[in-house]
Amino acid sequence: MKIPAILSFVLLLSLASCNYSEKQQDIIQKISKKDTSRFDESFRKNLLNEFSKTDIIRLSSHENAEVALYFFQILLEKYPEECFDVLMKNLDNKKTSVISTSYDTLNAMTVPEAMLFWESRKNIFTKEQKKELFEAILTDIEHKTHLDGYIFMYMLDHEKSPDPKYYSSVRKMITTGADHYMGDYTLLNYFSNYNKPEDSLIIKDFLKKNIFDKGSIHMNLTVEYIGKHSKPSYFPILREFYDERIKGNTFRADDIFFEFEDLTKATIQYKTEDAKNLMKDITYHTKYSSSGNYLASNEQIYFLLKKHDTANYFKEVTDDLGRKTDPVKLDSIEAWHKQWDKYFD
Repeated sequence: MKIPAILSFVLLLSLASCNYSEKQQDIIQKISKKDTSRFDESFRKNLLNEFSKTDIIRLSSHENAEVALYFFQILLEKYPEECFDVLMKNLDNKKTSVISTSYDTLNAMTVPEAMLFWESRKNIFTKEQKKELFEAILTDIEHKTHLDGYIFMYMLDHEKSPDPKYYSSVRKMITTGADHYMGDYTLLNYFSNYNKPEDSLIIKDFLKKNIFDKGSIHMNLTVEYIGKHSKPSYFPILREFYDERIKGNTFRADDIFFEFEDLTKATIQYKTEDAKNLMKDITYHTKYSSSGNYLASNEQIYFLLKKHDTANYFKEVTDDLGRKTDPVKLDSIEAWHKQWDKYFD
């Protein structure tokens, strides 16, 4: 007997053991096999006639991911007050399904990830339920890494006032790190807002580790964080970032993109001779290329200095670049920033 046939047989046994009628079993079978008829309005209407509220709740935790998620969507629409308990029951369910997340995007998600995605569109959980969910995932993150996205979204919403109750769990997370840019950055902001002096070395080590992140230079977590938290002890990390990842290589600087925007802005925050020297290295001792309409490193750096160096501390470099910039290129860069900066500042 082939595997699909075995699975269907097992499913039938499971359905029979739950005392579902033949009509109910037929509906569940079609959902489990991804029959296209499940999208028809008549199919949905027939389903609602055949299954009780109790059936829908039970089937939202079905062993088959397609069945569970189909009935969870029904539950979300008809009985939203029941969705939280169903989700909590399924937090460890790592079976996956391919979910449509936009009109042209499909993503493979675990059952609880998909449930959370659909809930986020309706936002039906209470503040207390969201906190309970956060705690359940955070305190068992080693076994619930598939749900770390929710952890970071919750932290992002509450980073200004991190809950002392979760300090030890968050501290543990940051010493092991997250596995993607936004997660790490959100985690770092949440943790640093506990404002514990004894954590300064942990944060500094975390920043040093991430300067060697294999991601892009432009959105390096460490550089962006230092740009917003310019402690004197962090500047040597910027220097190391330049020396280890930039010196001797070629980077993009044209009319629509400057790879060192974050690094330049972070350097501007420091009013020291070392910062002046780093700014000169960025300006005069770095190789640039263009993938746009033209090379524009001078104009990009000049624009950032004029906008962010309000104390005119880097006057020597600013004045020199002012004599070298092309007005047409500069106008183009200013227009680009005027259009897009409002979405990122």
